[in-house]
Amino acid sequence: MNRSLGPVLFAFGISAASPVMAEPLMGVWQTNPGRDGGFGHVRIGLCEDSLCGTVVETFGADGRPIRADDLGAVILEGIAATGNGGYGRGRIINPETGRSYTARLRLQGDRLTVGGCILMICRDAGTWWRVD
Repeated sequence: MNRSLGPVLFAFGISAASPVMAEPLMGVWQTNPGRDGGFGHVRIGLCEDSLCGTVVETFGADGRPIRADDLGAVILEGIAATGNGGYGRGRIINPETGRSYTARLRLQGDRLTVGGCILMICRDAGTWWRVD
């Protein structure tokens, strides 16, 4: 590589990546325990032009890693910032029931309040905690 192009390409790479890296919702989040006491880790990242969340690790009620059916499932899709720490416009899928809801998320530091709505009926899915 031409030595004079290296710094230019490096600087361009940093500036092109900075809007994505600045998204505070991106990272790994621990979900609330489900009916059986198990919980998961969901990685939220960029998927095309919005954010999505995939179950990357699952744990039993005792906190030990397990291989659960929802491992690898996309449970958040089409998520976008709505302002003032709020996120929505996408879908949240309950892996226990398979039902899909309009997502309602609120970020406050390392806590993410999660919920969803069908028509005018909204459900609270609790608070997720940042793991990474």
